[in-house]
Amino acid sequence: NLVMGSSLFFNPETIQSEYRRIDSSWLRIEYRLLLWLAASTPVMEFLFYLLMRYRINGELPDSFLLKYPLFPLLYDGLIALIATFAMKSRLSEKWKIYIVSLLLTALVFGAYTIHAVLSSLFAIFMIPMALTVIYGNRWLTTLISVIAILSKAASDVFLYQISSRPSVCSSVDEFTDFSVSLLLLVLFYLICWLLLKTEQAKNNVSLNLERERQQYQIEALTDPLTKVGNRLALRTAFRFMEKHRLDSFHLAMLDLDAFKLLNDTFGHNCGDQYLQTLGSTLLELSGQQIQPFRFGGDEFCLLFHGYSQPEVYKVCQELQNRFSRAEIHQQCQPVSISIGVTQLLPLETSAALLERADKALYQAKLIKGDIMFL
Repeated sequence: NLVMGSSLFFNPETIQSEYRRIDSSWLRIEYRLLLWLAASTPVMEFLFYLLMRYRINGELPDSFLLKYPLFPLLYDGLIALIATFAMKSRLSEKWKIYIVSLLLTALVFGAYTIHAVLSSLFAIFMIPMALTVIYGNRWLTTLISVIAILSKAASDVFLYQISSRPSVCSSVDEFTDFSVSLLLLVLFYLICWLLLKTEQAKNNVSLNLERERQQYQIEALTDPLTKVGNRLALRTAFRFMEKHRLDSFHLAMLDLDAFKLLNDTFGHNCGDQYLQTLGSTLLELSGQQIQPFRFGGDEFCLLFHGYSQPEVYKVCQELQNRFSRAEIHQQCQPVSISIGVTQLLPLETSAALLERADKALYQAKLIKGDIMFL
């Protein structure tokens, strides 16, 4: 990060984390829907059973009791139990999504198989197909759609006697209804697939535009030679510092000793190599709490957030040691770094902080290669 406060920058991981949060929230909604359907279906079946008894004004065969209240109670209860076990397990979120979606399809299959005498009831297979669209996973939608369509076909071909409906091969009308219902489910899947593809394309465009915007922003805040933050980035970091001035902040100013003589003796190309090496060394030591900037020429800054004075001193020593071991010193001549450090005082402005750090650097340069606190 070039600037204190990484929220200034677009982070793909943040976007993915937000997507996962939405998926997790929707998974809980889908799970609650499954439990509600599993609990309400047996109740409605029992009410249907009582209604049937009332309408015929007499006893119903035992098969009706098994078919309507008891079978849905056991079947739906088992599905709810498996779903609850999966949700409470240590399975990954992805596996939970697949399992709950499959169980919801199984729940729909059971309801359809019992009541498929109603020709329009095939539409309930669209429910699990549609719910998977929210996850934005085309493989999941495809899997659930294929299973839903095959389940509907299997129920019509092999289990039609359970709902007391005629075979799909018993007449042209029955076969036509069967074929049309499957085609409608396939068409619904294709619509879901196209919606997913379109939405993903739109998301990719938005992400690419945001990445380009971020790249422009980083370039605007980055020194092109050394790759550390420039003065604009430093001003942005100072604004962050002034908003959090109750925290501990240290500013270190540093430069290369006898840099002008180095340029005059070995040329500006060699001088640029020293600056690039120093920039690389600063980036190696940087992190969320340590931010490097090029102030101008051979002067650089390090802004420390949440560090104590001994910790700052240790980092500055490590910077000097790493830079002194760089290969560039063998190509031209050894060059040391002088560092002046100061701590932000209560109610102090960034300009005053810079001025004190500059004074500390001036004192450090009197000895050359020193670290001076002021």
